[in-house]
Amino acid sequence: MDRSAERTRIVTHRIYIEAARRQDLREIQPWLTSHKNRVVPARKLKLGELLADGCLLLARSAGSDRDTKTGKLLAVAGLVLDSGCIELLAMDKLAALPDLMDSIEKRAVNFGMQELSLQWAPSKSRSPRLPGWRSQAGQGNISGRYRLRRLGHRLTDHARMAAELCQELGIPADYGCRHRLQLQREPSVLASLGGDVFGREQFMLPEAAPALREMLAAAADESVVVQVVSAFRSVEYQVGLLQRKLEKGLSMTEILQVSAAPGYSEHHSGRAVDLTTPGFKPLEEEFERSEAFSWLDRHAGEFGFRLSYPRGNRHGVSYEPWHWYFTG
Repeated sequence: MDRSAERTRIVTHRIYIEAARRQDLREIQPWLTSHKNRVVPARKLKLGELLADGCLLLARSAGSDRDTKTGKLLAVAGLVLDSGCIELLAMDKLAALPDLMDSIEKRAVNFGMQELSLQWAPSKSRSPRLPGWRSQAGQGNISGRYRLRRLGHRLTDHARMAAELCQELGIPADYGCRHRLQLQREPSVLASLGGDVFGREQFMLPEAAPALREMLAAAADESVVVQVVSAFRSVEYQVGLLQRKLEKGLSMTEILQVSAAPGYSEHHSGRAVDLTTPGFKPLEEEFERSEAFSWLDRHAGEFGFRLSYPRGNRHGVSYEPWHWYFTG
């Protein structure tokens, strides 16, 4: 799921930690090239990719009106999912560094990471001093490397359960990073949608359910029938789904192209829903040829829904024209 438009805000000691937006690049790029305290990354980073992953984090001062738009940029760092490391880009005040690293650790755990390292090119820049980090010998052109302690102390119950289930099923430990998928927590409260096309009761988040009903009603007003196939699914249900596919002789690689690993499915969040229409087999690509899909493609955004897995999506998930996610 592409979360580049989402914005995370954590306030600690009047320092805001935020996931960068595309418009922030105008400020970040010149700041990086001119800043005296910048730490040169171990390799050239693609800021656009970090942005799309939601892994380009900014530390700002609170600003006079506690609005981050007027707050001073203090530090910038990227969490590189491919290598499982932090690439520190620049900092104005060391006071912002602990808060920035704390936020990156939490973000890393959300992608299923259990260990982090920090890499930089100390021959070209100052070496950051980080209490609690353990130094390691350099590799190649990297003359220094610190490794954070393992992130077990950061793991939520959901993250720990997901890691254990993935290990039992033979799913690679770097699944979340490789597919750019974050862990999805199960909500404590759900609202009923009524029956689906198979007569099973379905559920979504209380704020998502009325939005879906409103969207389906709007489609019906234009003589377009949109039906629910599936909505909330628990982690346990997801495990059973994968096991049944394994029993049919499918490989885990094949399965993960169409089904998320336990703990990572958007259906766990209560925000995802699979849709169909009469005359089309549910959960098949042919749904894109339907009048219902054409209507959703034009109007779903008006009700807070977006298509999670379009063609050629960055998650490596097969095209799913039926799968829609409520962003609010």
